[in-house]
Amino acid sequence: MVRVDQAGSIRLGRQRSPDKHTGRNMTKYVRAANITPEGIDLKDLLEMDFTPAERATFTLHIGDVLLTEASGSAAQVGRAGLWQGEIEDCCYQNTVIRFRPHLVLPAYAMVAFQHFSASGVFARVARGVGIQHLGAARFAELTFPLPPLNEQRRIAEITQQRRAEIREARNRLQSALAHLNEQVRETMAAAIAGELVPQRSSTVGSQEQARPTQQLNISSRRPRRKAAPPSLPDQDDHSVSDPEAASGPLPSSWKWVSVGDLGDVAVGRQRSPGKHTGRHATKYVRAANITPHGLDLTDLLEMDFTPAERETFALKVNDVLLTEASGSGAQVGRAALWKGEVDGCCYQNTVIRFRPHSVAPEYALLVFRHYGASGVFAQAARGVGIQHLGASRFATLPFPLPPPEEQARIVAETRNRLDSAALQIEAVNTSLRRLPEMEKELLAAAVGGELTPQDPTDEPATALLERLGPPPRDATEFRPADVESGETPVSIKRAAPKQKPLLSSDLAAVLRGAGRPLSLPELFSQAGFDRDQPEHVELFYLALRTQLGKTIRKTDDVIENAELEAINAP
Repeated sequence: MVRVDQAGSIRLGRQRSPDKHTGRNMTKYVRAANITPEGIDLKDLLEMDFTPAERATFTLHIGDVLLTEASGSAAQVGRAGLWQGEIEDCCYQNTVIRFRPHLVLPAYAMVAFQHFSASGVFARVARGVGIQHLGAARFAELTFPLPPLNEQRRIAEITQQRRAEIREARNRLQSALAHLNEQVRETMAAAIAGELVPQRSSTVGSQEQARPTQQLNISSRRPRRKAAPPSLPDQDDHSVSDPEAASGPLPSSWKWVSVGDLGDVAVGRQRSPGKHTGRHATKYVRAANITPHGLDLTDLLEMDFTPAERETFALKVNDVLLTEASGSGAQVGRAALWKGEVDGCCYQNTVIRFRPHSVAPEYALLVFRHYGASGVFAQAARGVGIQHLGASRFATLPFPLPPPEEQARIVAETRNRLDSAALQIEAVNTSLRRLPEMEKELLAAAVGGELTPQDPTDEPATALLERLGPPPRDATEFRPADVESGETPVSIKRAAPKQKPLLSSDLAAVLRGAGRPLSLPELFSQAGFDRDQPEHVELFYLALRTQLGKTIRKTDDVIENAELEAINAP
């Protein structure tokens, strides 16, 4: 076990500042947003000015491992990606930590850091309020499992192979899930087209086909029938169209009617501040309680419904409830059947209530679920931003109505098929949920020496550490003068490493010790703060805000690169 900064060199990137948005040396750079769970995404690289001297320090090399230094979520801190030289002369920002491997192969370093992320190591050491920072110093101090070099290679190869197998399993499961969901849609489409159960002679008649009151697509992808579906007119003019002509005839015993012909349609009571409390607090259903899988009543809210309002808005067994509005047209019209789960429950105006009187409730629910899945409700919805189905538009939608006895047979057969599909969907989803845990266990086994057998002929990690020693310092360092001039020095003398100065939050004492006013960058440096550590920047500006105007002051009114001096300095 070694420290991370023994396994490789660590450096934060260059800070982004307004004066670097333009310049003579515009350079592409990687930021935290470019490091995704799938790797480095280079589609939207930004640019800023890096002088030649800065490029020498911050240019990425093939094999560098890049990690996100900060995130709004601790679980996302430390996402890692491997730089493979995709772009020449690319640099990186200080939202990224660069790890340059020394004792380790880049591929093995990726395995170790992905383990740190999956197992919560990075999340545990991250610090911050709002934004969680990994911190270069904390990252450097982490314990790193160091195998022999040859074993690193074997571990990386096997891990890559196993992860590829996990990805292939995920792709196959997602494909199976898509196929099952398509089967569900086709089952519902066949059910309301009269194609799911055989017609019985006793139900075959010559009933007149009633024309619907609005042109609308009531068909979806069907197993057998091929027909171009009708579509809504460009303008919401409620023009009448014959869906039979466009989508094929219904069985002879069926007829077209409108939704409003089959039941009462109403929206619920509007929520208002004056109704938040009162003598008649009543639970009510809102759109958020209607999910794609039915009603979720775990978080029913309450508001005041008078006795008269309860008479109007109280739900009854077999009411069909639909979401009236959503930010997405695809989510408008989610439907569920009320079975009397909560006594005296009412409903809000974000919900449409359909109370059937001439159709089986379960069959109506089936038709409405098909309308949601096939886009009928989305096509009928109106609005900018929030899409509204509207009770009046809903009531005029065409509805394919079979005889009552056939409705019962359709509902029973559809339930059997959908229940079977639901069991298979749950099995697939269970397997999908298991894959991240499998990947986590794989990474833990990889860094725990359990993935591949040890070879006694391999050079031990202790010998590797003794042979290679600590990571080399960056080959090039730049001085403030180099940054200002944009010139790369011909040669730089390497001074003996100085002992790191202690942090001083007493900025006035630092100014008095300097004996002259200091610019912000000078004061930051002389106080012992490290620009490569974001937490140092936070500490410095916290001290500055506390002391400015009390023990220190600006020497002029300049905002950029202001100079500061101690008050009452000798």
